[in-house]
Amino acid sequence: MAKEVACPSVYANGRKCPGHITHVHAYKLDVTWTPDADGKWQPSLGEPRSHYHLICSEKGNHAGYAREDHPSMKRYRDQLPDGIDLT
Repeated sequence: MAKEVACPSVYANGRKCPGHITHVHAYKLDVTWTPDADGKWQPSLGEPRSHYHLICSEKGNHAGYAREDHPSMKRYRDQLPDGIDLT
């Protein structure tokens, strides 16, 4: 089983969120379908053209009153927390 990655969100009072990352959403991800040797069409995923959203076990995307994703939960690939390897 994969090691739990702590949620990077910190509340306004300075308290760290006790949750962990349950999954990652990729935004603007291109999927290309090509035929394999048997002629069956298979998907292949490219790199997202935009960013990733981290999803927390405790608060989802930590959306605030306006229901916008919290900035600490939006990351580019080179900004993902240690322990999240998207290879």
